Amino acid sequence: MQILPNDVKSTLLNCIADMASNCWQFTSKPSAFTRTRKISFEDVLLSVISMQKSSSRHEMLKYFDFNAQMPTLSALIQRRHLITSSAFEHLFYRFTSSFSFEKTFKGYRIFAVDGSDICIPRNPADKSTYRISDPYGKGFNMLHLNASYDLLNRVYTDLSLQAGNEINEYAAICDMIDRYSAVSDQKAIFIADRGFGSFNAFAHAIENETYFLIRAKDTGSRSLLSTLQLPDTKEFDLKFERWLTRRNTKTIKAEPQIYKSIAGRVFDYLEPKSKKLYYISFRIVRFLLPNGETETIYTNLPKEEFPADELRHLYHLRWGIETSFRSLKYSLGLLFFHSRNKDFILQEIYAKIILYNFCEIITGLIIVKKRDCKYTYQINHTMAISICIEFLRRRTPGDASIAIEKLLNNLLVPVRTGRSYPRFLKARTASTFLYR
Repeated sequence: MQILPNDVKSTLLNCIADMASNCWQFTSKPSAFTRTRKISFEDVLLSVISMQKSSSRHEMLKYFDFNAQMPTLSALIQRRHLITSSAFEHLFYRFTSSFSFEKTFKGYRIFAVDGSDICIPRNPADKSTYRISDPYGKGFNMLHLNASYDLLNRVYTDLSLQAGNEINEYAAICDMIDRYSAVSDQKAIFIADRGFGSFNAFAHAIENETYFLIRAKDTGSRSLLSTLQLPDTKEFDLKFERWLTRRNTKTIKAEPQIYKSIAGRVFDYLEPKSKKLYYISFRIVRFLLPNGETETIYTNLPKEEFPADELRHLYHLRWGIETSFRSLKYSLGLLFFHSRNKDFILQEIYAKIILYNFCEIITGLIIVKKRDCKYTYQINHTMAISICIEFLRRRTPGDASIAIEKLLNNLLVPVRTGRSYPRFLKARTASTFLYR
């Protein structure tokens, strides 16, 4: 059965309507939203989801279609205070799980796990998020978003928000692997950068009968690679197998090719003072990149099915989550919050990711018409986001007739392959309310 953009919108609205019928589960007061008001439970969720970079008052004007009878901004803030951020978290998982994503690589779903810092309005009183940035004492507040992103279907599937001073990416990837395995038996590969590699993460993937492909830290750092005798070649594919132990005796130290001590490390499959052993085995693969540099990765993917060339291609796909973070922050306006209240900020983070999935699911349904030109063409995702937001805002049947497929096919951009640019990292704080 073919899914249409209107079906995606109906799914989101139905999820919100079902939540509204049991809204007491998502409010700070059981009696909230029991009386008829200008702003309903559904309006609060949808207005927050559709908010962009403008001021709150301007966003309300757009949501209520510049109706002179629209509620006041104060009314919206009071209603938002009644709803907890768990409402948006619940909506994210429920809406995303309503669709079956069929694009796979050799029958495997491909997930990229990565983190991104989100600067929020400055509040030195919030010690969990406040960080000192310079010798003058002018610090900033930050949240860390860990996300699992389906690279082929272009949707976020799992999230973990951590305070800026409580970042733990090792725990985040373990939780995401566990949650995926608890609800799905489809084969999956979790791809991650250097900050996520640990014996605990490897073991969680192995115990859940799933697969990992994680970039190794450089040999000069305090990493597993620096303790091994690796081949003196630019490329290799070797098998690493050890008995992990909490002990650090002379016998353990004398046989580093057999045992690996993890005393003091977090490892969920050996108790802190356990004398038991845990066997672990995976591949360490180094391959050449197009620019002549080398990359080393850890993986438990079978060598016969995934040789080094396949692994290089898979790791290259990981860049998709980096571009998705860029869309979240700049195209969808995740750098522009509409409150200093921390719970409101959490609401808006989940809302932006719901909106991202909504837009990507719709654009994934559009068939790009072929053109007799030099380049192949693809959808302009920045314009697609603006169109999909307007499509979501129009509530009445007569106003919801945006010809999405025609609009997006009129706004295609060429695919220019073989282009690469250096990555320049520049700190970006949350935009101030005065500026907006």
